[in-house]
Amino acid sequence: TKKYSKDGKLLTGFTLIELIVVMAIFLFIIGAAIGIFISIVKNQKKILSEQQFLNQISYVEEYMSKAMRMAKVEENENCLIDSQGTDYPGYIYLLTRYDINSQLYRGIKFINQNSSICQEFFLDTDNILKEEKRNDVATITPLTSTNLQINYLKFSIEGSDGSTAPTCPNPPQQCGAANSDPVQPRVTILLNISIPGQSAKTIQTTGGLR
Repeated sequence: TKKYSKDGKLLTGFTLIELIVVMAIFLFIIGAAIGIFISIVKNQKKILSEQQFLNQISYVEEYMSKAMRMAKVEENENCLIDSQGTDYPGYIYLLTRYDINSQLYRGIKFINQNSSICQEFFLDTDNILKEEKRNDVATITPLTSTNLQINYLKFSIEGSDGSTAPTCPNPPQQCGAANSDPVQPRVTILLNISIPGQSAKTIQTTGGLR
């Protein structure tokens, strides 16, 4: 119904129903905008988290590859020793830490010619990738954070001793690459990792001696 003032002028304004409808539309628009903003923030956080983990893995793989390219032939340093205590002079790399369940070698050992230090990269039982450097005293350093879930890590070597096969002929013994191999040894690192909120990713890199 129309309302008039005392002087006969028509009064204009909003009815209660109109105000309720306007407020409902306004709240709906605000809610939709907030929902879109929250979705954008979540996706951005997810992308940044994934990028952070991939950057970490990329750095670790580059670090390991660079170190392994500097490997030298063992002479009498007593570095390349398998789980049975057998030493392998004349070898460049020795795969270590054979896992019976997965049938994968979770570590690789070599001598870094820059420092002449016995160096090993391995996936520990706590699923953290670690580095051991041994001279007079052994020091172990984590290379990945506890936030990064490594499902499995595999090292493999191209060379003789059956290393061209998926597994060595007599694991966990005598699996590596010797200086007498007919081909230059190339080490392949295969990593399978889980990123929070993402499906597992497999990353592989291969490198050889300089």
